Amino acid sequence: MLEPAVVELSGSFREQGRQHGEAVGATIKEIIAEVVPWDTWTSDKAEPMLARVEDNLKRFAPGLLEELEGIAEGCGLSYRKILAYSAFVDVSMAHQWCTAMAWSESPDGPVLGKTNDIGRHQEKYHQLFRRRSGEGLPAIWFTWPGTVWGGCFLNAAGIASGGASLGMKARNEAGVPSNCMLRILMDRCDSLESVLRALDEVPVMHHPQHNVTCWAEGGAMALEFTPEGTFVCQPVGTPYVVATNHFCEGPFAGRDTGEERHLTNSRRRLANLRHLAETVEPGVAGMVRVFTDHADSGGICQHGAEDMWSSAAYVIVPRERLMLVAQGQPCEAGFEEFVL
Repeated sequence: MLEPAVVELSGSFREQGRQHGEAVGATIKEIIAEVVPWDTWTSDKAEPMLARVEDNLKRFAPGLLEELEGIAEGCGLSYRKILAYSAFVDVSMAHQWCTAMAWSESPDGPVLGKTNDIGRHQEKYHQLFRRRSGEGLPAIWFTWPGTVWGGCFLNAAGIASGGASLGMKARNEAGVPSNCMLRILMDRCDSLESVLRALDEVPVMHHPQHNVTCWAEGGAMALEFTPEGTFVCQPVGTPYVVATNHFCEGPFAGRDTGEERHLTNSRRRLANLRHLAETVEPGVAGMVRVFTDHADSGGICQHGAEDMWSSAAYVIVPRERLMLVAQGQPCEAGFEEFVL
């Protein structure tokens, strides 16, 4: 089992990227060799799409392009290869999984939890970073090594976010990769209003997400952000919000793509997640209980049902600027604390 060591970043976005690439370069090279579909990447369709990703990031988040350049310098790979890696989920229209929820309030304040369900023994894909100074708001976050994503984050303003993938046959060629959208929120947003404004102003390309966001002052919401726009499916004011891998009732309901067995798994998890949110005592200990759950139907900590496995989990306490990380299956790995 890997230890969830944190990589410390500071300075300009390019300097942060260089530190990132130097710290985990070997893992970056290993993962890129496994996941990026190089056999199709030079096709007439993929290469122009990659050029559009670069143009769109230049328009909406130029700092992330500078960071990608730094990662390439730090790990010794080409900038083009690193850009392709951060874009491949959207360009290839890939679909991953995961589960997320938040209590709007508890004795510990708002609490958010999230799993990553990308496969068995995939701990190397979950790297923790912390920025206490430099460009972008101070933050602690998880991302795949070598990317400029924000898979699950907490920033110094007390904004916390994590989510679950959705599937949808739609693409907005003017958008940014959706995982990069999470980095934009992390780097810039200091209020609920700024989160919603950013989602309104910056389109996403593909890889729609069922996102859960909470904030230190109290409150949580769940939303679906897609190439066709953002829908707040569980508004502020509800005691808890939950997210799995299918669309809620609303403008995108019924648009899900993917295998039916995975959608069935998602519906079962959502039903169980709601049950746990209503019956488990809210707080940090309760969230750990939720994300180590092994219910017969809809277990949150997944152990191979429909070939789905949990490989990491996170519990965030915005009021304390605290993130707990389980690197591996949550029920076995245990949670280690990291303070922003």
